[in-house]
Amino acid sequence: MKQAARLTAERPFFFLHIRKTAGVSLRGLLANRFPADRILYQAHSASGPQQPGDALFATGHVGFDYAASFPTRPTIFTVLREPMARCISAYDFFQSHSEPFFRTLSTELSADEYAARRRFQERARALGLPRFLAEEETLARYWLANVQTRQLAGSPSSGLHDDDPRLLDAALTNLARIDLAGILERQADTLRLLGRMMGWGPLGPLPYLNRTPRSSHPELDPGSLRILRSWNELDLRLYDEASRLLEQKLAALPSGEDAAELATPIEADGFTPDQPLHGVGWHEREHHEGHWLCWNSAPAATLSLRAATTPRQFQCLLSHVFNEDTLNRLEITLNGRPLRLCKRVAEGGILIESEIPEGAWANGPGRAALTFRCPVMGSPHDLDPSSPDIRQLGFAIARLQLD
Repeated sequence: MKQAARLTAERPFFFLHIRKTAGVSLRGLLANRFPADRILYQAHSASGPQQPGDALFATGHVGFDYAASFPTRPTIFTVLREPMARCISAYDFFQSHSEPFFRTLSTELSADEYAARRRFQERARALGLPRFLAEEETLARYWLANVQTRQLAGSPSSGLHDDDPRLLDAALTNLARIDLAGILERQADTLRLLGRMMGWGPLGPLPYLNRTPRSSHPELDPGSLRILRSWNELDLRLYDEASRLLEQKLAALPSGEDAAELATPIEADGFTPDQPLHGVGWHEREHHEGHWLCWNSAPAATLSLRAATTPRQFQCLLSHVFNEDTLNRLEITLNGRPLRLCKRVAEGGILIESEIPEGAWANGPGRAALTFRCPVMGSPHDLDPSSPDIRQLGFAIARLQLD
């Protein structure tokens, strides 16, 4: 096994999540690669444990210096976004919060930060962007000025003004220490480098979650644009350097296919989604009624398992399907061989069964490359407009067995 694959198992993974850089969408893609009981999602939470402990995957809106709290040095990954686009997205997003979302924020943020977010929304809505920037400068700068630089600078940002050049010096030093700093506008290149670095092979597609509602001011007035640009001069320089480093890593990338290298061993009791999920086309797994499940997020979802023998029987329990048409259109292949699916209602959902065809193990026992072809039919919001869940779903896998 290559070095990158060993690092996945031996080193924890720290995803430094900068707000409004598609972090919620990325989080699920990354977290699925680690055991569900070794994950810390909200490292910044004011209401729960913040130390990584024995977590193999940790993420949150924390500074770079959080990496020092791991027992062993983690693999560090972050994503930067063009500063003006990130800034405007944050402004729009902070105005869009519903009361249920604020209840969630109350468990994550300190009392002072929660109050600041409340005031941000109230004042921004009341004043509009130009007056808000002018009349609430301190509040606006805290959430909109050089945020990426301050987060990468870490603890040196404490006590310094948000445009202090020393912040950029600290951020650039830490940027050079990050294993991979991706660029949101270069999503495909970022995911390709990450897949290679971790031995995961191809990654994506990336579902779009936690989207910011469309801006009510498609064209910023020149004065507001000038102010925001002046507030983000350090971020603009940081972004340029991150883009240069990304180009450097791409140029050094060996040629060849991005073949998947990791697979989850399937034991006697089968595979469940709390185990590492190596594959693409899945939403972030979730815990429901005492069990783990994972919905497909793309018409073709893959799962890579490793069997010790040459199993002859395939079983898969679907805990949920979006509708009957979803179930009827589901197709599954194992190592490129189509399975003849028998479907029946069983305890916990729909049980899918098939004999494994001759020739599926032509290359010997070992990797079981499964592909589930099924359209994503709609979202819970489509069925119930009061639901905030806009994920596009097809089926949810709860257990898989190779006998």
